[in-house]
Formats: sequence, structure tokens, C-alpha cells
Amino acid sequence: MDMPSKKPWLEQVLYVMWVLTALILSFSFLSADIFLNKAKKVLNLSGVEDRIKELKNPSSPANGEEEPIDARVTVKKNPDGTWQLFVDDKPFFIKGMIFNPAKIGEDPGIPNLRDWMLYDDNANSTNDIAFETWVDTNLNNIKDATEPLVGDFQLLKDMGCNTIRLYHVPSDNPILGNIYKIEPGVQLQYDHAVNKSLLRKLYNDYGIMVIMSHFLGSWTIGAGVSWAEGCDYTNSTHRENIKTSVRAMVLDNKDEPYVLMWLLGNENNIADFSKCNAVQHPVAYAQLIGELARMIKEIDPHHPVAVCDGDGYRWFADPFNTLREYPDYAQAVDIVAFNSYHGSNGFNPYICSNVKYTFDRPIFYSEYGMFAYDNNVGYDEMLQKKYHTNYWKDIVLQSASNLNIPQEQYGNCIGGVVFDWCDRWHMDGNPWAHDVSTNPATYSPDGLRHEEWFGVTSMGIGSDTLMRQKRSAYDYYKNVWNRTNLTY
Repeated sequence: MDMPSKKPWLEQVLYVMWVLTALILSFSFLSADIFLNKAKKVLNLSGVEDRIKELKNPSSPANGEEEPIDARVTVKKNPDGTWQLFVDDKPFFIKGMIFNPAKIGEDPGIPNLRDWMLYDDNANSTNDIAFETWVDTNLNNIKDATEPLVGDFQLLKDMGCNTIRLYHVPSDNPILGNIYKIEPGVQLQYDHAVNKSLLRKLYNDYGIMVIMSHFLGSWTIGAGVSWAEGCDYTNSTHRENIKTSVRAMVLDNKDEPYVLMWLLGNENNIADFSKCNAVQHPVAYAQLIGELARMIKEIDPHHPVAVCDGDGYRWFADPFNTLREYPDYAQAVDIVAFNSYHGSNGFNPYICSNVKYTFDRPIFYSEYGMFAYDNNVGYDEMLQKKYHTNYWKDIVLQSASNLNIPQEQYGNCIGGVVFDWCDRWHMDGNPWAHDVSTNPATYSPDGLRHEEWFGVTSMGIGSDTLMRQKRSAYDYYKNVWNRTNLTY
């Protein structure tokens, strides 16, 4: 076998150096980084650093994009411009319920309203709401021997509900300091640990996920201020308190299986009646939303961040005052939600169209519904069903599978959350009475808003605070939500 020819001395040295450099680059990219950093300074080698990063991680996306995170819950934009929500890579359409049940006689204004997740008034180590409610099937307001305990969790599952929305998540995280201790009513409802074991059971045993919400200072909750002071989005202390309480919520729950998404606010853009001032300061509020969304994603990249606005129809307010600011200040927001109440013919498509063309994101209706009372008739559950039927129809028609721009179907709706699960007797007067209202509404036959009659279930005449009487709207949703295909 012939021996390789000898090279000149200098050429051999360069050859050895080349071999050693190749070995270093092959087996130690850390060393390569050091070498190239020095070389870059001396020789001004442009682009070398980026190329090394590609070599270290050849599967990373091009064009400077970050490597995708294996998130559990995601939103995806389809090639046709429609949007969908996915959980564990499977399409997920929100069939949701506002779930904030209250026992008769409890009222945040007294204040004696407790967190329903802590109800165990018979001290049997079983949550009263989740597992010990019962259905009054014959509507006689008496618990008969043939009417066993069922529990609201089972009733939600039977209905086909896959999501509940909590308006605000309690926490005892030490970073909170006194944020939930300023107002006695706020302290009673939120200054304690969230009942994780109960929410895990809701998910594991009943297949229901949770929209984890934060009031962002609406009703002063989470801002660490008194009712008299109110929440000011231009006040740096209020903003920092809100950030801290949002951080606590995310840190407490980010690894839990029941989390569907984080929802910021509750129609704050129109709700100056709730002691916050986003109406007067939409830019400051939008900037806060952007800061919060970015913060949440640093803590938890596995769940989307949504913002909840109000459509303003019932208050004659501008529904898009903050939406117009989100493109400039809140690009990290993944989803836009709207609380919306319209007439018996369903929603106006202007919400979906404005979201699409102003801040292209998926949308869901974070509150919608109708009460089962009309001063002209009295108790009227068929009125309630009519509104719900047309609301849900419009939600389905705005979904990705029904894109039809000429018909004003924009394909960006990912579901809706019904307001409300069960009548709450504290909403409009005496918490011991099932009151009718004198407050005006633009969308009801009698021109009034009967806040204590929104439930798709009721507590009848109030003979048992754990009694449930199903209304026709409950049966409607049970029919359509349990079908294989998305339908109305």
C-alpha cells in the first residue's frame, strides 16, 4: 500500500490545524461558540453566529422564529383564514357555562357570599354544589324519595357542557400580600386557596375544563383598592397589584389539567359602573392587557391568553374602544372574547367581523343569555329558550366549518359561554327573595333586565337552596351539545 506523499512543512501544519478545528466543531459546539465569538470580533464574520445556532438545532424554524412549544391548548389559523381551538391536538369547541352558583340569602353586598367551591354546610366532606344538588323532576318544590342527589357536575356533564368559566380565581399565594384583604366581601370570596382537588375531579371525572378568569380591577377585585377608591388603569400601584394577582393565579394553576385558558377582564371596556376606568382610558387598559399577556406567556407557554370585552349594545357604549388598541399594544393576546346580549333573533355579526378585520384573532362569547321572565307574561321559560336557540345558531354559523363571507359568516368563532347556570337571588335586591327587576334593558320584550332569572336551572320557590328545576333552555342545550357534529 502506497504511503501518502509528504506535504511541505507549512501545509502540514495548516492541515493539522484544520483537522483539529473540524474535530472541535464536530464534538463541541460550545467551544465553537467561543472560537467564533472571538473570530467575529477580529474578522467581523457576519452571519456565522446564526449559522452555528442552526447547526446546533437543525430542526429550528427559519427566519428567526422561535422553536414551537409543545403547548397543550392552542389556537390555529387555517389557510382559509378561519380559526380553531385545539386541546391535545384535537378540535375543541367551547360549550360553556358561567358557573358561579350562590346559596339563597348570600350576597356580596352584605357581605356574606362565599366561594361555592368551599360549600360543605352539612360537614360531610363533600361539596354541596358539585355533588349534593338534586333535580325536582315533578316541580312540586319538595324532595321526593324518587329524586336522589345528583350534583351540578353531573348535570353539567349530562347537558353536554365541556367548559365552565370562573369569573375570578381565588388564591392565597404569599406574593399577594394584602391585595384581597382591603374589602371584606372580596376577602371572603377570594382570599384563600383555590380548591384544586375539586376542579381536578371536574376535569378527570366529568370531562369539563375551566376558563380561568381575572376581573383586572372590575368591582375593584384584584387591584388591591377599596370600593370608594375604585381601580384606575393609569395608576402604577393599581397596575402592579393587578399584575401580581394575575401572576398568582397563573403560578397556582399553570400545571393543572383543568385549565383551558387565561381570560383577562370582564367587559371592563364598557363597565365604568363596576368601579374601573377603561372606558375613559382605553390605551392605558390595552397596554396593561399587553403587559399581562406577555407576562403570562413567560410563566406558562402552554395555554392561550384571552381578553374579555363587552359589546356595549345594552349600554349604548362603544364596543371596540379597546379592540382598536390591541393591534398596537397587545399582540400577545391569542383570543378575544365578548360578553354580548342582543334580541331574540340572535347576535349581530358585527362583532365577528370587527374582530376579524381589526385584530385578527379567534373569538368566543364569554357571556350570553336571556332570563325566563317577562313582566307582560310572568314566568316565561319559552322566551328564554327562543333567545338561546338563536344565539347558539349564530355561534355555530360563525365557526370555522361554516365560513361564508358573503353571508357574513366569518369562521372565527370558537364557542360560547351561557349566562347563567342557576338563578342567583342576590343579583337584584333582597337575597332571600326571587326578585323581578325595574332596571332597563334594550333587548327584552318588557324593556327590563331580570337579573335573577337568567339560569338554565332554578331553585324553584326557594324551599331548598340545593334544589334544581331544569328549564327548557337546559333541555335545548342537552339536545344539541351532545350530538357528534357541531349543530344548532
